[in-house]
Amino acid sequence: MAFKTKATVLSKEEFKKVAHTIKKPTAIVVDELQYFLSPLFAKGRSQLATALYTILKGNPDCDFLGLSATMIRQNAWSLHTALCYVGVYYDWKRWRSMFFEHVKLPFLPYPAWMPKPDWRNKIRPFLERHADIVSLRDCVSYLPKATSTIIKVKQPKYEKPKYELVNWMHEHRHEQQNKHKYILELGYKKLIVAVHYTDQIDSLALELGKEKPVFVLDGRTKDADLVKRQAQDAEECFFICQASMLFGFDGYMFGAIAFASMSHSCTFHTQAVGRARHLEHLAPVFFYYLIAGRWDQRIYDTIQSGKDFNPHIYLHETTRVTKTKQ
Repeated sequence: MAFKTKATVLSKEEFKKVAHTIKKPTAIVVDELQYFLSPLFAKGRSQLATALYTILKGNPDCDFLGLSATMIRQNAWSLHTALCYVGVYYDWKRWRSMFFEHVKLPFLPYPAWMPKPDWRNKIRPFLERHADIVSLRDCVSYLPKATSTIIKVKQPKYEKPKYELVNWMHEHRHEQQNKHKYILELGYKKLIVAVHYTDQIDSLALELGKEKPVFVLDGRTKDADLVKRQAQDAEECFFICQASMLFGFDGYMFGAIAFASMSHSCTFHTQAVGRARHLEHLAPVFFYYLIAGRWDQRIYDTIQSGKDFNPHIYLHETTRVTKTKQ
């Protein structure tokens, strides 16, 4: 039996622009669904979420398939939004009370709804009940080992300026000095280097470029697809990527990923380590974390525990937040 299918492929940016022109779709497939999962019934609804929700709500007979390796992002609203897309609705106020608590935080002027400490454990049954979960181990007979190595980086002692108003980032930036030396010692012909700060990207590009070709992918890159292809095709190189932009490309042709400084998002880290895996190119993968001080360590510990790093909570975590009446 032959099927005639008329399909249109859009990037998320293109979809945002033309969503209002889409009429009577029979099916919608969204890859990387996490970018469409901002809260629908709380502050922070994005244009992408609004556009997709409007189309699906106006076309109840439209089939929908959402795909994501990071369905649950920084809080429980992402899964609530995903379930709304497939016609499963939980009262949003009850959902909020299950996974959030109304608290007064030292760094906020008013009480706010913050995720409960155990919300990730509580939300797992909802995910398993409604989602079709497939891991890479379900698709291959043998999954090569992933090795993570922490490299302790020695830095000069940090001295807080006496006559300058600085925040925690001043110390964290201090921790990023001279990391190029440790990256060079790894000895890989091709290496992905994840970096959080733009000025650190520039510094590493300058130093590492003295040894071999360097390609940079960050928010200033005008043609990201071209840079990705050039790095992939190069015989040897350093591919320096902003830690929040390590997604949407294959990285199996690189020897390892070195995290010079990490993104504060658990989702971005999950996306990053996924670059090293490929179904048709299965090999052991290696991750290196360059840790130089307390902020590097704290970010690493937080992300490894499956949480997003919030410096404000860390600075005030010895002060118990005050719950407010609901």
